[in-house]
Amino acid sequence: MKTMAIFAAGAAILALAACSSVPRNTGTSYDCSGGTRLKVDYVGNTAIVRVNGRRSMVLKQTPSNRGAIYENKSGARLQRNGNDVTWNTALRSAAENCRVVYTPL
Repeated sequence: MKTMAIFAAGAAILALAACSSVPRNTGTSYDCSGGTRLKVDYVGNTAIVRVNGRRSMVLKQTPSNRGAIYENKSGARLQRNGNDVTWNTALRSAAENCRVVYTPL
């Protein structure tokens, strides 16, 4: 009986260790009206934006009275209002409307 309890405790410890090595799904994913996909991590007063799974950029929050707005010096702008965001860069003539995409863990 004692051997069975030790075995069960060892199995539980191994299971917990395996769970801690699985990366967590962090950040918020968005699908945008123009086909752009964003993955955004909101950290303090910054937003780290990964565009289409490739390049990442850091945007700083700027004062706003309509939702949170994050911008950088190269013209990228992310405006957050609840679960929806508006995404624009200096290269685009019109902003894209983006909605949250729920991804499984």
